[in-house]
Amino acid sequence: MKLVIGTKNQAKINQFKSALKSFDLEIQGLPSNINFPKIEENYKTALENARKKSLIYAKLVGRPVISMDNALYFEDLPEEQQPGTNVRHFNNRADRPTDLELIDYYKKIIISLGNKINGYWEYGICAATPAGELKETVFRTPRIFVSKPSQKIIDGYPLESLQIDSKTGKYSSEMTQVEKDNFYQRQGTTGQKLRDFITSLPDYFLS
Repeated sequence: MKLVIGTKNQAKINQFKSALKSFDLEIQGLPSNINFPKIEENYKTALENARKKSLIYAKLVGRPVISMDNALYFEDLPEEQQPGTNVRHFNNRADRPTDLELIDYYKKIIISLGNKINGYWEYGICAATPAGELKETVFRTPRIFVSKPSQKIIDGYPLESLQIDSKTGKYSSEMTQVEKDNFYQRQGTTGQKLRDFITSLPDYFLS
């Protein structure tokens, strides 16, 4: 059985692989032989952005595709200052910030809130068929953010350099593959929520 993830971001593909390690699935990103358009993720919710991507990708690929988008929220940060779905779009910048600029921006926010704060990622997941059938879910997973960044940066997921695991105290970006696999197998994590969603899908979404 095959699962196609609507992304070429290897960090996101690896996240699915860690979460679904116990499943008998071939997990792959978007095929390289198709010229995919740039999709503007311009909705206010992660689910709307995921739905938009999965519908477009499923039609182009010719098989079901699962897309994931996320939004970021910090405890005690005023609503109008919350990153939400605009994690990479801040200070009215028209260009795409580098990973280092992204880390520096959020480091300053975390410092202003007390150097070590609670937050959460809200995930929107949508599976779409080429005919437009949809299966969707939304969930939140709590995270701890710190103002001192790790020196190790994960390409595609730079803010893992500002997140620590509540159980081990280790930076997310510094986890070994085994540690990441173990993390995503825990109850309440992104991994457990992804497994619940994949289990709920009809078989033809994975065939």
